[in-house]
Amino acid sequence: MSRKIIPNIPVIDNNGNEVDYGFNLLKAIFAIAGEEVEKTELAVYSGMANRFVWMPGKWAGGNEVMDSINKTPFEAEIRLLQTIGWVAKYITVHHDENGSPLNMDNEQIRRDFVDVIDRGYPVLFQALRCHRLNIAIGYESDGQKLITKEAVDTNGVNVDSETNMLEDWENTMTGYILLKEKRETATERERLLDLFRLVVSAWYRMDDICKKKVGFAAWQSYLHDLEHDDFSSVDDNESGRRFGIYCDGLCQIWARNESLPFYRSLAKRYPEWQEELTVAVSALDACSQYGGFVWKLGFTGDNYKEKFRDPIVRKSLADEGRKAMENDIIAIKQFEKILQKEDVCENGK
Repeated sequence: MSRKIIPNIPVIDNNGNEVDYGFNLLKAIFAIAGEEVEKTELAVYSGMANRFVWMPGKWAGGNEVMDSINKTPFEAEIRLLQTIGWVAKYITVHHDENGSPLNMDNEQIRRDFVDVIDRGYPVLFQALRCHRLNIAIGYESDGQKLITKEAVDTNGVNVDSETNMLEDWENTMTGYILLKEKRETATERERLLDLFRLVVSAWYRMDDICKKKVGFAAWQSYLHDLEHDDFSSVDDNESGRRFGIYCDGLCQIWARNESLPFYRSLAKRYPEWQEELTVAVSALDACSQYGGFVWKLGFTGDNYKEKFRDPIVRKSLADEGRKAMENDIIAIKQFEKILQKEDVCENGK
C-alpha cells in the first residue's frame, strides 16, 4: 500500500466568514508550495478584497466564495496563481445522471492528484454539494483514499487543523487545480496596474456573471432587495436563512479591511500614487465598517430572525449600506486616477 502526506501543513482558520476562509486557504496553499505570501497581498491580488457580488431577487447563497466571480471555471484562482508566478492547470469534471464522471475516468482523476501530491504540492478541489474550495494534502492505497486538510475555528487558540480521509471520492469531484511549476512574474508595477484595471472594470460591469451582478450593479441590487423585498409571508426560519445570505454580503464588504495594510505599503513605495492610495485606504476602511453594522442595531443570536423581518430595521441597514457604497465609489475613483496618470505617462513617452 502506498501512502503519501505532505508534511508541515499550516493551520487553516475558518471563523465562519467564507471570504476570510478563502484568504486563509490560499495562504496555506502557497506556504505548502514553499512560498510565503502575506494574507493581505492575497486578498488584494485575488480581487476578493475589492469586489461585490449579488444574485438579484433570489436570496441565494454562495455570493461570498471566490468562484462566484468566475465566468469560466477557476478563472479567479488561475489568474491569482499566474500573478504570483505559478503555472497551473484546471480540470472541470462533468457528471452523468448517476454522478459518474463523463469526461474523465476515476483512474485519471486519481493519477492527477497522486502525481501532484508526490511532488509536494497540494491540490485545490471542488466537490459536489459544496460551494467552497477544499485542499487535498495526501493519499493512501495509491489514491484510493484521499486525505484532506480541514479548516477549524481557532478562535485565537493555536490548534492543529484536522485531516479527513475520503473514500470513493473521485465521483464527488467537480473540478480541481494542478500546480505545475514556478516562473518569473511580471514586475510589481505591471501586476498592480493589471489589478487596478481588473477592479475598475468589475465595478462598472453591467452583464451578469452566472446570473449574478457584480460591482456597482451588485450594490444596487443588494440594497434594493434588502429594503424592498416582501417579508410579509416569511416565517422566522426563512428570515434567518435570508439574514445569513445578507451576512454573506457583509463578509464581502468586511474584506476591504483585509486589503488596507497592503495598500498602505504601496502608498509608501509608490510616492507618485500616494495621494490616491491614501484617499482610497480611508474610504475602504470606512466602507468595511458596514460589515459590523448589524451588531450596532442590536442583532443577537436570540433575536436576529425576528429582527430581520422588520422593514424599519432593514431600511436602516440599507441606508447605512448606501453610505458604505459611496465610500466604495470613492476608492474606485482613486484607482481610476492612478490608471489615468499611468496612461498620461505612457502616452508622453
